[in-house]
Amino acid sequence: MNVLILYHSGAGSTKLLSEIIFEKLKKYFSVKISHINNEYSNKMLEKFDLIIFGFPTHHAEPSLSIKEFINNLKPFNNPKKSLIFTTYGLYTGNSLRIFAKLLNKKNIEVLYFDRFRSPASDGVLLFSEKFKFMFKFENELSRKLDVFAENAVNYMSITSNKIPNYKWYVPFNELIKPFGIKKYNTFKKNMHIITKKCSNCNLCVNICERNAWVEDKIKPTFEIGNCEFCLECVHKCPTQTIIFSNRMKNKPRLNKGFFNKKKKEITNAQQKI
Repeated sequence: MNVLILYHSGAGSTKLLSEIIFEKLKKYFSVKISHINNEYSNKMLEKFDLIIFGFPTHHAEPSLSIKEFINNLKPFNNPKKSLIFTTYGLYTGNSLRIFAKLLNKKNIEVLYFDRFRSPASDGVLLFSEKFKFMFKFENELSRKLDVFAENAVNYMSITSNKIPNYKWYVPFNELIKPFGIKKYNTFKKNMHIITKKCSNCNLCVNICERNAWVEDKIKPTFEIGNCEFCLECVHKCPTQTIIFSNRMKNKPRLNKGFFNKKKKEITNAQQKI
């Protein structure tokens, strides 16, 4: 059986969990893992028996990039099988339900789904380090990842398409959502590089698949219309020179070192189960 783990990730939580799921499944299947990109057209996806989709939740919805990716697919002639998961900082809303319905429109069935609370890519930059939950994965993460992997291994025995239940209380969130989006739009307008700290390494240019950063002579320039505010550039900048608020100047970043440490912690926790 050929399995594909296809994910969109900003700061890195979804990428990390995709990698852990990959390690769990490679002993059972031929597994490939990749960030979403244009290579994965319908023709390419036809080669896989099972597709696992991972994405972050932004404003109680799937990330813009993963929605665009699915919307650009054509409906499959024969049903495809999938498992889906989302990472979130505080609240998922109906994110999984929205995504499952997008997949169904493309004739992709959802066999299992789950959500994993993860470090808040925006919260760690804006709030005090006293809010320790902002920096942590949920306590049940190891167990839930095991269950997710077990469902992937046994996917052929799952026959029904599963749509997450509608959460009745989400409309209350819709009342305050416009204020949150307005605040984030303000942050995007304030996104800039501290020139004296920038080494012009162009890492932000190279990692942004939406071309929100463009190479220039002194420092990259920001194309606000392309940005979905995933904050990958902010967290991975080696000199911490990309900021959108003065409150975040000296805050720790969810960088490679942070996620390497978390991966060891999660792996060690699983070995003890």
